[in-house]
Amino acid sequence: MANCPKCGKKLGLFNFKPECPNCGVNLLYYKIEERLEVDAINAELEHAKTQQRIDRVKNAIFGSPLSIVRLVLILLVVGTFFLPLATLHTVGPLFDDSVTFNALEIYNKVSAMDFDGLFAMFGSPLLGKAFIFLAVSMVTIVLAVLMALLSLILSILSSSPKGFVRNMFFAIFGIVSTVASIVCYNLFISNITPVFPGLVEGGVGFGAYCIIAAFALVVAINVIIKVKGINVKYKQSYIDSIPYEVFVEKFGIKKYDLQAVEDIKDEFIKLNDEYKAEKTA
Repeated sequence: MANCPKCGKKLGLFNFKPECPNCGVNLLYYKIEERLEVDAINAELEHAKTQQRIDRVKNAIFGSPLSIVRLVLILLVVGTFFLPLATLHTVGPLFDDSVTFNALEIYNKVSAMDFDGLFAMFGSPLLGKAFIFLAVSMVTIVLAVLMALLSLILSILSSSPKGFVRNMFFAIFGIVSTVASIVCYNLFISNITPVFPGLVEGGVGFGAYCIIAAFALVVAINVIIKVKGINVKYKQSYIDSIPYEVFVEKFGIKKYDLQAVEDIKDEFIKLNDEYKAEKTA
């Protein structure tokens, strides 16, 4: 339900008449010029905010050579998950199987996994501890993959006010998750090999350590960019003829209505005339 712009009375849902049933004012034409002015100010404010977001995205992606390097390093992190992360070799009288784990292989194994059987193994006195370590290793490496993907997707927000903290969190959490996965996988191997001596062997692949190194490079480049203080180059936006920054500092940023515009109108007109005079001088 809307309100009458003059008397403030609530208008019924089925009030189709162009006049207010309370005060009789024409709802369509009441202060139409002032309302158009309000709409213009709000539209220009929204455009200015959108332009600043676009400028920050541009700066985050290719605002400087360091920004481009950061994006390349984040892509490198994602790529390292396709390297050999771990190996598992099982051998027996009727079988001989070797698996090299990377992101795709882990996805295939997890999607085809019998989780009921895995949870049942947790209670085994011989294999329970080993499979708990395996499960934790898989969960933590999946978390590291998630951190890498979030770093890539949200890299466009790197120049936002919280961009540095966000980037550092993803990278550091990715390192911690990968280290935890390495430790747990080694514990899985060390706990399962005594149960099946000579039948099971495996270890962590070089890809896991490449993930840590790649995340560390992302941390380093973010620190360098922060220290360098690469500023965003904003395209100048105007509210009528007043620069956006000046308008916000003078009048504040909010959703303006008729009363709010009326409160600043005299000062707005004066300031607007000053900047129009500067442009024509």
